[in-house]
Amino acid sequence: MIKTHKIPEKILEHIYKAKTYLDSHPKVVFAYLFGGLAKARCGPLSDVDIAVYLSNGGNTAQEKMEILGNLIELLNTDEIDLVILNTASLPLRAKILEEKKVLVDSSPFLRHKFESLTLREYFDFSIKEMAIYKKRYSIG
Repeated sequence: MIKTHKIPEKILEHIYKAKTYLDSHPKVVFAYLFGGLAKARCGPLSDVDIAVYLSNGGNTAQEKMEILGNLIELLNTDEIDLVILNTASLPLRAKILEEKKVLVDSSPFLRHKFESLTLREYFDFSIKEMAIYKKRYSIG
């Protein structure tokens, strides 16, 4: 993301506002904080990385814009990356799961099912990906 403004200095203290909002949103099943803030590393180029899994139905793009707009107001920054897990690529979903902090979990079973399936698919994919890299670039 191109930086235009620094995020507020005490952004970690305001993440609870995002958590409360996402927890009350009728379409959000679970949500993660990921990236630097999830690891409590906040620098001048930091942004707020949030991933949400939405219940079925509806317009995902419209929901994303609504959620993003509300998060911008709540956190008082537009330096937010919002990922909709339902439509995110497999490598991105796996990366998010590596460094996540759970913000909202209204359906633990569904969250565990999503995490398990994503990681199993990613591990299968990474084996195939490495074979392609070896063949294409003669590495390994």
